[in-house]
Amino acid sequence: MPAMLQAFQNITTERLLLRAVRDSDLDDVFALHADPETNRFSVSGPMPSLDVARKQLALWLDDWSRHGVGYWVVVRREAPGDVVGFGGVRHKVLEGRTVLNLAYRFTPRSWGTGYATEMARTALALAQRHLPDVPVVAIIHRDNEASLRVAERSGMRFERVIDYEGTPSRLYVPAPP
Repeated sequence: MPAMLQAFQNITTERLLLRAVRDSDLDDVFALHADPETNRFSVSGPMPSLDVARKQLALWLDDWSRHGVGYWVVVRREAPGDVVGFGGVRHKVLEGRTVLNLAYRFTPRSWGTGYATEMARTALALAQRHLPDVPVVAIIHRDNEASLRVAERSGMRFERVIDYEGTPSRLYVPAPP
């Protein structure tokens, strides 16, 4: 892993601990991604099985080993064993170019707390500092108003509507300084 990207491994924010995913996170990946409520706007819908969760986690682990950056497990500082979400940035090819995709998915009990915005702002700042040549985007279902607000509060702006896996989605990019 590139040394400068170790900056992404373990982060402490005002209220959160953000750490790279690991093999032991499988049950939490499945629990969050199998919940129909947290996947209401997901193109693929709720995760159907533990095997699918295992493949998703393997993809995320590969991101960390190949690129030194990927999605985090998000826990509250005051309860470090209590996973409230997953998110961060990972490399993705979008419209033929490599971008960092900003994503976030949190448990319903943590909605409205500002955790997603706190995590997203941290991810954007780290990406800007350590990977300034890779554009950051957020691809958000056009009806997911809560996620659209997180992107805007995090310093992103709407650029255009794209077709993402057959679904019209809003593409957000960092707002100019």
